[in-house]
Amino acid sequence: MSEQVLYRKYRPKDFTEIVGQKHIITPIVNSLKMGKIAHAYLFSGPRGTGKTTTARLIAKALNCLERNKPCNACANCERFNRGQGMNLVEIDAASNRGIDEIRELRAGVRFNPGDGKYKIYIIDEVHQLTKEAFNALLKTLEEPPAHVVFILATTELEKVLPTVVSRTQHYDFRRPTVPQIVGRLEYLAKKENVILDKEAAHLIALAAEGGIRDAESILGQIMSVEDKKITREEAEKILGLPRRETGKKMFGFIARKDAFSALALIQELTDAGYDLSYFTKFLTRYFRYALFLKIDPNLKKFIADELLLDEMECIVSHLPAFTAEELSRSLNVIVQNMQIFKKTPIPQLPLEVTVIELINR
Repeated sequence: MSEQVLYRKYRPKDFTEIVGQKHIITPIVNSLKMGKIAHAYLFSGPRGTGKTTTARLIAKALNCLERNKPCNACANCERFNRGQGMNLVEIDAASNRGIDEIRELRAGVRFNPGDGKYKIYIIDEVHQLTKEAFNALLKTLEEPPAHVVFILATTELEKVLPTVVSRTQHYDFRRPTVPQIVGRLEYLAKKENVILDKEAAHLIALAAEGGIRDAESILGQIMSVEDKKITREEAEKILGLPRRETGKKMFGFIARKDAFSALALIQELTDAGYDLSYFTKFLTRYFRYALFLKIDPNLKKFIADELLLDEMECIVSHLPAFTAEELSRSLNVIVQNMQIFKKTPIPQLPLEVTVIELINR
């Protein structure tokens, strides 16, 4: 495998390669085709969902010599693909958050683009700008020169001033579904001539928690150790994750109110060096799925893609042991106790307390 990380090696070169954001890509592509270009865009949503990548594609499309494509064949597109686009200015607001940096930006927008029609400014994590910097940006954001397009990106929309939001065309990025992430991982594995087991891809997708970039990074990490064939067991071992069998066991012990076996299993996980906070997240999913099925079996269609068949069978078999109220209270207990993981001097203590509370429901 190339030493270049996967998410950089296979960074989307066209809008069709963006995963899970059709509700955003479709209107943007249509507006580009019609030449209806906003002077400022605001992309919000979880990290690793494609905000910056989409912004770069817009920059490439606007400077494509084939008119707002991108074609990936003209000289301008090739420069962008090599990371040499002269008309793209990227600013990380986390480290350039003051009024002096914004004043420098305002001075730069007056200059015409070198090659192509537009100069694009991408401001990442824009919510980290100071209030003074935001205010300095407002006038330019409202009436930028005709050759300038601003694209702001943030993971915390609530921290962006409403006056800034109102001056932009806002798009909200969503976490891709597990099947969408699995499809992307299988595509990358095929490109790298690696056999990726379906359950391994599913496990990676869940571990990434909705982040395409995180999923690609995890796959690259595993491929650096197992670059021929990746199985579910190898993925669990390399990532240091508890085997999914332990989740089924723990759910069964809690359903049967078997405190001895549940605590013994926690000790086994601790001795094996597994990440107990991740295991607790895993347990949360079991109780969430169980609550869905307890309320109405027809809700199965909303969670089927996130579970393997044997996991679904485990939940269904133990469902009679719980009431809907007990499952709801159990979820509250787990979520509250998860806050303790960063504070406790005894790593397994939060999980032990959680399990005892769930058994004594």
